Amino acid sequence: MTPLANVLIPAWNEGNLIAGLLIRLARATSEGQFRVIVIANACTDDTAEVARRANPSAMVLETPEGGKANAMNLGYKAAVPGVPVVCVDADLVVTADDILALITPLINGTAHAACGQMVPDVGGSSWAVRAFYQAWALNPYFAKGKFGGMFGLSAHGASRVFPLPRVTADDEWVRRAFAPEERAFVASSRFFARAPKDLATLIRLRRRALRGARAVRAVVGQTGSENSIGLMLSQVLRRPILWPGTVIFILVMGLVRWQLNRETLAEHAVWERDTGNRTSEARIK
Repeated sequence: MTPLANVLIPAWNEGNLIAGLLIRLARATSEGQFRVIVIANACTDDTAEVARRANPSAMVLETPEGGKANAMNLGYKAAVPGVPVVCVDADLVVTADDILALITPLINGTAHAACGQMVPDVGGSSWAVRAFYQAWALNPYFAKGKFGGMFGLSAHGASRVFPLPRVTADDEWVRRAFAPEERAFVASSRFFARAPKDLATLIRLRRRALRGARAVRAVVGQTGSENSIGLMLSQVLRRPILWPGTVIFILVMGLVRWQLNRETLAEHAVWERDTGNRTSEARIK
């Protein structure tokens, strides 16, 4: 039986979190709907063992070489040809139904790339982080979905972008490989991502994200402003309840850009991760 999609899950030291995702996909994997491929890259924990126990029908690959792009390239080599490819971060809360919704426009030929609706899980976050994400959700970039965390590619679309280059912002690289009319935003495909617990961690993670996006822009160039503070402000001026979060958003993003402008070349290679959120799974909504 040919699966409906390949699901690539790159994982670096995700032994504490990956089981939940794989258990949710276990039935669809065993029934042949998905070919789930976990790529444990440079792990020093029990990620691979946990993955095999959580979803015995999944393929689990191990490599001593780190890097998310390398992991996804290895997974793509093991994928079933001719069907869509879905890339999913190991720490997300995603269901099989969400993935089925995501691949619908890829199967019916209306798009070559698709993204869903990311919902930050702020249940364990400080007030400042929660306020930040209130404003963050108003970013006009998200009106067309967010490729970060989970995205899908048609078989043709995957052949255009794989093998992925060694970039940190793989999602931004993929998004820019497709014209707007080739991309689909599937609002019914929702995935939950764990928000940082505190403002300091949030700043580190936003710095990593912007650093990666800048590296991609250095290669492919600027493709227009989709992250307009002006458009955001026009939405919040008449909603005072959003003003505190908007102030925090502007201050955080301004600080992050200032820090990036002061970085040395050596600092550009730093990988900043929220290790405080790796000990328990995000809540299932």
